[in-house]
Amino acid sequence: MQSDALNTQTMEELEKAISSSPLFFSLEQPVIRSIATLSQTVSFKAGDIIFREGDPGDSFYLIKEGHVKIVRMDGDQELVMAILDPPEGFGEMALLIKQPRTATARASDDIILIQIKRSDLEGLVRNHPELLIQLNRLMAQRVSLLDEKHEQKHKFRSEYRLELDPAILDLLFQLNEVAGGPEQVQHCKETAMLAREMSKILCPMVHEQLFYAGYLHEIGKISLCNDLVRKERAGKEELTDDEKAQVSKIFSTAVEILKPDKILYESVSFIEYLERESYLLMPIETQILQTADDFLMKISRNYLAVNPQEALAQIKDGCETRYNPKVVAALEKTVEKFNSLKVEKQLVFIKQMNIALDFKDHYTLSHSIHTREMSEKIGTRIELSKREMEFLRYGCELHDVGKIYIPTKILVAPRKLTDDEMEIMRRHATYSAQFFQDIPGMDELTNIIKHHHERWDGKGYPDGLAGEEIPRISRIMVIADVYSALTTKRPYRLDDKGNKVGFSNTKALEIMESMPGHFDPELFDIFKKIIVEEEENPEKK
Repeated sequence: MQSDALNTQTMEELEKAISSSPLFFSLEQPVIRSIATLSQTVSFKAGDIIFREGDPGDSFYLIKEGHVKIVRMDGDQELVMAILDPPEGFGEMALLIKQPRTATARASDDIILIQIKRSDLEGLVRNHPELLIQLNRLMAQRVSLLDEKHEQKHKFRSEYRLELDPAILDLLFQLNEVAGGPEQVQHCKETAMLAREMSKILCPMVHEQLFYAGYLHEIGKISLCNDLVRKERAGKEELTDDEKAQVSKIFSTAVEILKPDKILYESVSFIEYLERESYLLMPIETQILQTADDFLMKISRNYLAVNPQEALAQIKDGCETRYNPKVVAALEKTVEKFNSLKVEKQLVFIKQMNIALDFKDHYTLSHSIHTREMSEKIGTRIELSKREMEFLRYGCELHDVGKIYIPTKILVAPRKLTDDEMEIMRRHATYSAQFFQDIPGMDELTNIIKHHHERWDGKGYPDGLAGEEIPRISRIMVIADVYSALTTKRPYRLDDKGNKVGFSNTKALEIMESMPGHFDPELFDIFKKIIVEEEENPEKK
């Protein structure tokens, strides 16, 4: 283990990392700063033990980089209780109860942690009750099935792995589209991702099996006629007894289709238990898949389109009968992670999109960063919540990624675009939204990104929304987006010497004031004050 003193890690970086944790995300900045002053970074190599079961509980950790396994030993077998991703925390019992560690924490790969010692935090917890509340919530969210006597311990073993032929899987995945169209493809993608994340909490070493099962569980609908598939999906009409009988067989049909591949069949054969009504009649993998599947069918716009909070409440009502309460607790925690954009794969995907965009057109990425910086100033002035600011930042960084689909000759044309070319360019807003619409928890971000070219008077695109129909964060982005486009150097805007130029801040503001109906009047007034103040006091920029 190596540790870095505070003087080698800036306070700003520590505060940002601590604030990004779901545990501390809702705390006010002064509390975050107090925690940062008591923290240090420590690093471990892959396989290193962070602490062992039975060790004194003297520190709490946040994952800054890498992944951590929480394990217990059963004889000579290592059983994995949980796999933790950035920016999750662990070891909270050390801050709440003076007792030895109840499990071992091991570095899955090279990791960097933020360590907060119990002795340092005791006074802080006394002075800030909200911190104690958050720690108790984290402890309550720890959900593991390892202690349940009926569970098969092989599902927690480190060496439990699944390796399948990608070519065969690709063909099987295509059955989804044949069986139920693009709506089914999207639903199965979301189910696979949600079930996998839930499994990391409940029985981590079968998360790969659940991922494949999520993708494949509805291929049995190939046995249904298209009209019945659509009727069952919509859920508006009651199915006849004969139709119910047909639908009830789709999961056993899916398993029959998979039988020729012995490894795949044995790995996901638990799909057929989805026909059972009670979780008590299902293995744990099926319980997880069933809960994820039902929740997503409730909230999907292609299915029942229920409000996510209402859908979660309906799932909770089924605890002890249709659903295992521990699985529902894992669902609730996972949905919370997705909705706060704290799932590692979401953040990695966002970074990948930015890198890809930069290779296509360097201007677009720098423009997105500039748009984010200006939007943050407006967001700060109107006191957006921390969650809204998070969506604002990501929305700005990603609002133009759909330009990857735009032909380069149009994207970087050194002239005014023709009407036909402009029509193609305008599709980027929809393309940007389509990148994220299949990812659980990104519905709100997708909506924000899609509407960053709407106008207050309803003359924008792609949907012609007007006034407060446009998401407030999108309305902020509209202002910052136009301002950035006017003030940055562009190939179609040249000076007398042929050099690319941008308008001055003052000139850009004049142009924007001559665009009636384009912007939210209240937000635009706030924006103008910011620009005027910065022109009068350059040090404020």
